[in-house]
Amino acid sequence: MKVIFDPDIPEDFKEDILKNIEEENLGEICKVCGSDTLYVALIDEILDVKCYECGTSYLEIELTDQES
Repeated sequence: MKVIFDPDIPEDFKEDILKNIEEENLGEICKVCGSDTLYVALIDEILDVKCYECGTSYLEIELTDQES
């Protein structure tokens, strides 16, 4: 699937987000509308991975501080 990122998502997050999407094995097309494009939206501290065309949500990734 193609992935479009919210402009507010930092570049250095995108590779990890793509890995998470691959690990979830979401398939090649949306199960609802048949679109082949995902949109990753940043809502507060949550990344919402959803269909670009119909908005069906497939995955939510919570951002966490990784300070040691």
